[in-house]
Amino acid sequence: MPEVFKQLRSKLVTKILASTAFCLLLACAPSAPEVVKDWQDQGWSLVDVHGSEGTVERYGKLMSKKAQGVEASWIENGKRITKVYSQTNHFILVLRFFKKNGDQFAVVMKKRK
Repeated sequence: MPEVFKQLRSKLVTKILASTAFCLLLACAPSAPEVVKDWQDQGWSLVDVHGSEGTVERYGKLMSKKAQGVEASWIENGKRITKVYSQTNHFILVLRFFKKNGDQFAVVMKKRK
């Protein structure tokens, strides 16, 4: 293979790796307080926090406008714990935060119907 093509391929690989690294840095999971703040800005209020907070790898949300209740679950020291919240007067939102060690913590929020 001619030397010119080797140099071009090397530069292209370097640019692709640099772009990938940059995108990964920007795509880091937001912290739990940032996520909660975003929901508070949308009119939700904090009800409870279950489990031990810590560094978050990822998070998920659970909510329903039709269900009679929403179940919050979290994992502490490998043990899963749950609590059901009624949606009689308020909508319930459960944010589950997943930590690197396999444990989870849950943030429960509410919003008037």
